[in-house]
Amino acid sequence: MKKTNLLKRILIAIVFLLGMNQVKAQSDMVQLLKSGKADANLLIRDYAAPFLETFGNNLNSGWYSTAAPLKTARFTLTIGATASMVPVDKQNFTINPANYTNIVTTGNLPLSAPTIFGPKTSPVGLYAISKNSSGVILKTPIELTGTGVNMSPLPVAQLSIGLIKGTEVMIRVFPKLEIGKYKAGYFGLGLKHDIKQWMPFMSKMPFELSFIGAFTKASLDISGSNFLSADATVYNPSPLDYSNQSINFSSTAWNMNLVISKKLSLLTLFGGIRLSHYSTTLALKGNYPITVKGNTGANEILNMVDPIEIDGSGTNFGINAGLRIKLAILAIFAEGSYVPGGYSSVTAGLNIGFFN
Repeated sequence: MKKTNLLKRILIAIVFLLGMNQVKAQSDMVQLLKSGKADANLLIRDYAAPFLETFGNNLNSGWYSTAAPLKTARFTLTIGATASMVPVDKQNFTINPANYTNIVTTGNLPLSAPTIFGPKTSPVGLYAISKNSSGVILKTPIELTGTGVNMSPLPVAQLSIGLIKGTEVMIRVFPKLEIGKYKAGYFGLGLKHDIKQWMPFMSKMPFELSFIGAFTKASLDISGSNFLSADATVYNPSPLDYSNQSINFSSTAWNMNLVISKKLSLLTLFGGIRLSHYSTTLALKGNYPITVKGNTGANEILNMVDPIEIDGSGTNFGINAGLRIKLAILAIFAEGSYVPGGYSSVTAGLNIGFFN
């Protein structure tokens, strides 16, 4: 069997195509699969949860740098980046052997392990177990390490166009393209609308007040490659076609915001409240040959079909504040968002275009 760091390949491929090239997972999914499909899904779900959640959270960030909609036919291009901060309680998780069938720890006690964004040190005393025909328990050590990085970044590219009646449309798009074994797509649509104009008692107030809503969908399919090949030197009692292996990743996110801003010459101050939701899924499809201890104690191939499907979702309420400095057709902006009990984030970037 070719020993391949599957989770690292999966996440590097995802983050490369979708812009998160700084995130690399260090866990060896091959070892996790040895614990069986159910245990591997449960363990990887906890391990990868912050990645799935921060990716969805990032899709909901960086949509605006002012409450004022662009005037009709004016437009701006936004180029920047947003990053979700991973809190301490999301950098580790507890492995309780009582929740697993084929995973044990030393002394069978709960064990603290890093998530993807946790420390690079693997816990000691974590094993996948199996039994041979004589009932002897065979233990295989499991390594589980994090990246040591407690933030998850995502680039932002957005086109905003002013429409009529104090309305602005915002577009984030990467058409679904197929390049070799990769097929990726990304689409986001947002709408900003001046609601102060409909409130006569507020229409003359010296600030802008708008509603902003946005929806984003991202997907990635990787196929046509063997992420895990059978070791030709190991007995394979039931050979299968391993060329059907693929990775499927998808995420949807939406947010609703009430935003206020005040322009002071070249400086604009803004802030708002946000309700957001995200849902992200990662699946490993196809046939995978796993080397395990057979009944005789010798190595043999165990085939697993569609072994992994994990997801993460959440609904958050938070606040944000920031500033923008306008310089002719350029503007620099930065903002921070606070989400109690969730993932807070920071965003910074550059606006280029024809402003109000």
